[in-house]
Amino acid sequence: MTPGFRILDEGAFDGATNMARDEALLDGYAEEGEARLPTVRLYEWSPPALSLGRRQPAIGSHDPSFLASEGIDLVRRPTGGRAVLHEHELTYAVVGALGTASFPGGVLDTYRRISMALESALRTLGVDAIAVSPSREGVRDPGPFGPPACFDRAGAYEIAVRGRKLLGSAQLRRRRAFLQHGSILLRADPRRLAQAIGLPAAPERLADLATVLGRPPDTGRLRSAIVAAFEAVLEGPAAPGTLADEESERAAALRAAKYATEAWTIHGRE
Repeated sequence: MTPGFRILDEGAFDGATNMARDEALLDGYAEEGEARLPTVRLYEWSPPALSLGRRQPAIGSHDPSFLASEGIDLVRRPTGGRAVLHEHELTYAVVGALGTASFPGGVLDTYRRISMALESALRTLGVDAIAVSPSREGVRDPGPFGPPACFDRAGAYEIAVRGRKLLGSAQLRRRRAFLQHGSILLRADPRRLAQAIGLPAAPERLADLATVLGRPPDTGRLRSAIVAAFEAVLEGPAAPGTLADEESERAAALRAAKYATEAWTIHGRE
C-alpha cells in the first residue's frame, strides 16, 4: 500500500531547535511540495519554553525574571497566535503541499482535515473532544491586541472538551505549502502560565488530559492514536522517517540565524 504520509516521531528539543525544524520542513515543501508525501511530526520540549506568536509583542507578553528563575526559554514561532507555555504537552506539526489529494482545499479545509485526525485520536483515548465550528470570519490571528495566552479561547477547528480549549493550533503558508503546529495539553498549570506571561490567565477556559481523564495520560498511547488517526484521514499508512540531510542542515542554519537570536525572539525581525 502506498504510504499516506511520513511520520517523524521525535523526542524533546529546545524551543529554538523545534521551531527551526518545523520551518525547515516547510521550506522543503515550498520548493518541491507536490512531489512529496505530507509530514507529521510529534515532539516535546526540553527545557520548557514560552513561545510567542509571530506578531505578538514580546514586551508585555512575558516576565523575563520569572522565565530566567524557572529555566524557561523564550522563543518566537513562525506562526501567528498568542503565548503558549510548552512544558507538560505533546506538540504536533503537519507540513505538506496544498492542492494535492491529501490537502486539496483552502485554509479552513486544511484545518478541518487535521482537526478530524486529532479529534479522532483523542476520542480513542476516551476524551469527549469536539472540533470547534468555524465562525463566519474564519480562522484569523487575533493580532497584537488579542488575549495574551493562546489557550484563552478556541479558534475554528481547534479542539475543546466541554467548552474548554484542549488543543491550540496555528498555521503558516508559504507559496503552495503549509505548516500547521499545535499543543496538546497533558497537564495544565494556569498559575504558572500567568506568571510566565506576567498577566492574568483564564483557567476556566482551558482543559488538560490529566484532568479530563482523571489520571496522567499515556503519551505513548497518545502518539500511536495520532498516527493511526492520520492514517485514516490521509488514506495511507505512515512511513517512519527522520529529517533528511538537507532538512537537518536547513534547520541548523535557521536556528543559528533566526530562532536563537534576540532580533527574532524579542523584535520579530529576521
